[in-house]
Amino acid sequence: MSFSILKPITMAKFALRPELNYHKEGDYELLHEALKKRGFYRVIWLADTATKKQAWYDLPTGTYFHESDSTFDQVSAKVISALTEIGKANTLYKRDFEVVIFRYDDVRSNLKLNTDVSKRP
Repeated sequence: MSFSILKPITMAKFALRPELNYHKEGDYELLHEALKKRGFYRVIWLADTATKKQAWYDLPTGTYFHESDSTFDQVSAKVISALTEIGKANTLYKRDFEVVIFRYDDVRSNLKLNTDVSKRP
């Protein structure tokens, strides 16, 4: 009899920072909602190293957190889908947005404790 070696599935953690180049009032609120529908949040769940207590913390303005078993390509597609949903697209002659996506394993922060539950999953 043989056994397979199973490794625990670890969810990948991503950080995202989109910037709208040609935006009008309300565009960022639409983007927040479109990204939230796809599992991107403006808060992050962290443990305080001093107290060992876990809590939600606000991310800097325009920064999003996403945790899933999705690939980098799938995460990128979700982000582009959210931007497309709100009418943003990049062409050869006009760039409606800039975006950077990071995949990471560890976090060091000095963030404010989140009090706005509407930002949470």
